[in-house]
Order: sequence, then C-alpha cells, then structure tokens
Amino acid sequence: MDTFTLILSLIAALGGSIAKKYYADKNSTGISGGFVFNAVGSLLAAIVLLCWDGFGQASVFTIVLGVVFGIVTALQGITNIVALQVGPMSYTSVIISFSTLISAMSGVMFFGESLGWAQIVGMVLMLASFVLAAKSDGDEKKANLKWLLLCLIAFIATGGIGVMQKVHQSSEYRSELNAFLIIAFISSAVFCAIFAALLKKRENRSAQAKEKQNKSIKQAYLMLGIMVAAGVCVAVNNKLNLYLSGVMDSAVFFPIVNGGGLVLATLAAVLLFREKLSKKQWIGVAFGIASVVFLCNPFS
Repeated sequence: MDTFTLILSLIAALGGSIAKKYYADKNSTGISGGFVFNAVGSLLAAIVLLCWDGFGQASVFTIVLGVVFGIVTALQGITNIVALQVGPMSYTSVIISFSTLISAMSGVMFFGESLGWAQIVGMVLMLASFVLAAKSDGDEKKANLKWLLLCLIAFIATGGIGVMQKVHQSSEYRSELNAFLIIAFISSAVFCAIFAALLKKRENRSAQAKEKQNKSIKQAYLMLGIMVAAGVCVAVNNKLNLYLSGVMDSAVFFPIVNGGGLVLATLAAVLLFREKLSKKQWIGVAFGIASVVFLCNPFS
C-alpha cells in the first residue's frame, strides 16, 4: 500500500512541476507573478484538502508548526522561481536537490533510524545522479552571488520542509494531518498574496510592461487552469508525503521522493518539452533509477 501511495505522490509532484514550468514559460508579469502563482495554488490546495477530508481537530502544536511550515513552503517556492530567473537552471536544480541529505539524515540524527549499506550506496548514487543530470552546456544565465544566495535559501527551506513533515508525523498529533496542511497552505497563500500586492506597487508600470500584461481572456483562463492544476497536484502530493514521512524511514523516503521526482522531471522535459539530453544526463537518469532501487534496500 505504501508503495502505491508513493507512486501516486511522485505522479502528483510531476504534475505540479509540469504546471509550474508551463506557467513560468507563459508568465510575463515578473517576480510578482511567482507570488501570485504560489498564492492561488496554495489557496486551491487548502480548498482541495478541506473537501477531501475536512478540517478536523487542530492542537496548538499543529497550528504553530503549520504556520511555520506554510511560510517556509512559500519561501522555498519563491526563492526557487527567482533563482531560475537569474541563474542557470541546471545548477539551481542540483543545489536544491542536495536538500535530500538534510531530510534523510534527520531521521538518523533525531528519530533513531538506522542506515544500511544499501541506503548509503543509494544516497551516493543519488548525488551522482543530481550532478550528471545537470546540463551546463548552453546555459545563457551565469551564476552570481544573488543567485547563490537564493539557491542556498531554497536548499535550506526544502530540507526544512522535510524535517517538519517528519516532526509532525512522529508526534502525538499525527492524526491532525489534514488540519496541519490546510493551516500551512492558508498561511502560504496569505504570505504570498501580501508580497504579490507589495511587489505590484513597486514594479515598473511602463507602457511596454502594461502591454505585456494585457492578456486575452483565453490566455487568462489558461493561466488560471494551470494554477488550478498545480493546486490540486500540490494538495495531493503534500498529503501523501506527510503521511509517508511518518511511516517510512527518512533515509529511504526523502531520497526516493527527490530522486524519483528528478528522474520523472527529466523524462518529462524530454517527452513533453522536447529538451535534448546529453550522454552524461542519460547516465544521470540511470544512476537515479539505480539509487531508488538501493534506497528501497531489497537486499535486507
């Protein structure tokens, strides 16, 4: 059952990634557009979860952790988007993907989980996959201090998200899963909406900028549809991930989620967005698949 749930989680994560990439390609409203995307997606995710399983009971622990989780999630999403705008996509993905180690090692350090030899091999293969899957040739954007800072913030935030998932699902309040996520997504939506409004006032309102923002009704509905799809995928992915973080070892769950997501995203880039992979990247995909096998530890 957990394997099936994990597969559904990966599919939902892939759907969210595809929606985010398509929105990024079509959006021309600057940084504020990223905040709008996250605000609408988070609000829709909260609504989906509310309709899915209700709100239920929420302790003070769940409320406080949920608010922090929501703000960190919003911070991760925004810094990720902005990092992609100002720096090379390949190394941005690699640096943020290293956050797997934060989440995975937290299980060993704080939750008394063991780490077998197969899982260690799997983690090494996963890191190799992250590096090999990155495409450095042809990157038009160059790394700079601003980009590096954004990547580091996204890296820490992504790792923190995984740790907080584990903390909540290892506590006595684990049954408050839905309330935790609804509070988190509402907090994220409010956080992003406030910053989107502030940025809208500060962004350049030149005639050229206004012209770019005058989209047709058809285009507006398309963008809304993308945000709805992203919100649904985010809701499903986070609900399943939060559950799985409490029933699977961190050293297995988090690398599989991040590594499997990277492999699926790479395949989607080839099949859906017609991106070409180098031989090095194909080797990286193979390493990623092998790492998932070792992380599941079938040799025990």
